[in-house]
Amino acid sequence: MAARLLLIEDDASIARFVELALQELPHHDPAAPRVELQVVRDLASARTALAQGGWQLVISDLMLPDGSAEALLVEGLALAPGAPAWVVFSAGLHEERRVALAERGVARLLRKPVPLVELLDVIAEMLRTQPDPGQGVSPPAAAAADDPVARHFGGDRGLYEAFRAGCIERFAGDLAEGDAALAAGDRQGLRRVAHGLKAVLELLGDARLAATARELEDAAAADAPVAAGWTALAEGLRRLRA
Repeated sequence: MAARLLLIEDDASIARFVELALQELPHHDPAAPRVELQVVRDLASARTALAQGGWQLVISDLMLPDGSAEALLVEGLALAPGAPAWVVFSAGLHEERRVALAERGVARLLRKPVPLVELLDVIAEMLRTQPDPGQGVSPPAAAAADDPVARHFGGDRGLYEAFRAGCIERFAGDLAEGDAALAAGDRQGLRRVAHGLKAVLELLGDARLAATARELEDAAAADAPVAAGWTALAEGLRRLRA
């Protein structure tokens, strides 16, 4: 019988990364169960899916279009009797917030972008064992820091290329969304675009453009100028598409 995994993630590229990773799980750990994945992209859909029950594992981003997934944890959904193990994706949290997440039932924190091997290790472990809510961020897998295929995809070039092709195809939507947000003065919309692209670009191995996305996200949050940052990020995305 398949283990049911709920992924709460609004970024299509990150969701695709998890989907591709799960295809590698039987090769990575033959003892791991087969996994049935369902992806939801906002809090409302997550609440509906969680209410249906039957999940063995939840992996969740924090920043979603209609709020923070931390609201689900505040509601006690990770602490309820029979609740599945929870893993949270994060680009980096301070110690106080990590402790608060653990107290609300989070079994593990993964830094975005998470390497393929680390993600597979955590999924296999969470599906086999009772999670320990006191655990902190998983240590990064040893890999070549300058090679995204080795660092994030376990050396699987085919998996990396499939992920990269999907990302490049979706950049057109990111560009349209970012242009529209800038034109409308929608700083939060621009921040969401930059937030999603930050992790995707790190997975692709473009550290410089990922840093541009991070700076734009910070500027949008701090009410600082954003036009130049979006222009630089958009030009980088168009370069990758070309």
